[in-house]
Amino acid sequence: MDMPVITPRGAELRMDAALPFDAGDAGRRLLRTARVATLSTLDPGSGYPYGAVTNLATDHDGSPVFIMAGLALHARNLHNDPRASLTLAEPGLADALAGVRMTVVGHVEKIDDASRVAALQRRYLARHPKTRLYMSLPDIGFYRMSMLDLRVSGGPRRNAGEPQVAHYTTDLAGAEALIAAEAGLIDQLNGPEGADLPRRLALRHGGPAGTRWTATGLDPEGLDLSSPGTDLRITFARRVTTPEAFRATIEALADTAPG
Repeated sequence: MDMPVITPRGAELRMDAALPFDAGDAGRRLLRTARVATLSTLDPGSGYPYGAVTNLATDHDGSPVFIMAGLALHARNLHNDPRASLTLAEPGLADALAGVRMTVVGHVEKIDDASRVAALQRRYLARHPKTRLYMSLPDIGFYRMSMLDLRVSGGPRRNAGEPQVAHYTTDLAGAEALIAAEAGLIDQLNGPEGADLPRRLALRHGGPAGTRWTATGLDPEGLDLSSPGTDLRITFARRVTTPEAFRATIEALADTAPG
């Protein structure tokens, strides 16, 4: 039997004494909305973990995506050993230990296929528009983590135990048409045709008023929104796999969004 990627703690959690915590929802939202994470790779000489902060985005299935220069120590480390860890935390809290935190481990690969790079770049720049300057660097590359295991905590006495990665990823089977149409659908939402819908949806889901909201990405389970200060995840009540189903879902949400 294969050893688990994250070795069990060796002590049973008292889940009956835990405070209520929906680790599935909290973890999925943090994974989709975290802009920053600490990336840890393994130094090839000493074997020590090497951590540094990086901007974060996600692929359509929720897999973490980030950029890196070829000269970066992380790039060297990953070339030697693709195993890595990402640590995410709920932003804006005075006490990070009181909020949602997530540690993801997996294998990281550099994406070289031109069509995949183009799709990831669009999603990444929608989340981090100021990083467009980096795209002109000759050794910049897009990297994607295939998640193998993770842990989620919501603060003291709020622990997810040992969740499965499958609960935090999005199945893309049958959604090829939706994914292919993403760029056009997002442009429509952010343009005059969208009738300010990103802002209205953000307000309905707790986003701050008085700021500009844009749609940054979509997938069968939801829509991602971004503003200069924060990000939001709009989760669909039902899975959608076609552009037509997406438009119908957005129209239904528009009917309940504030003006």
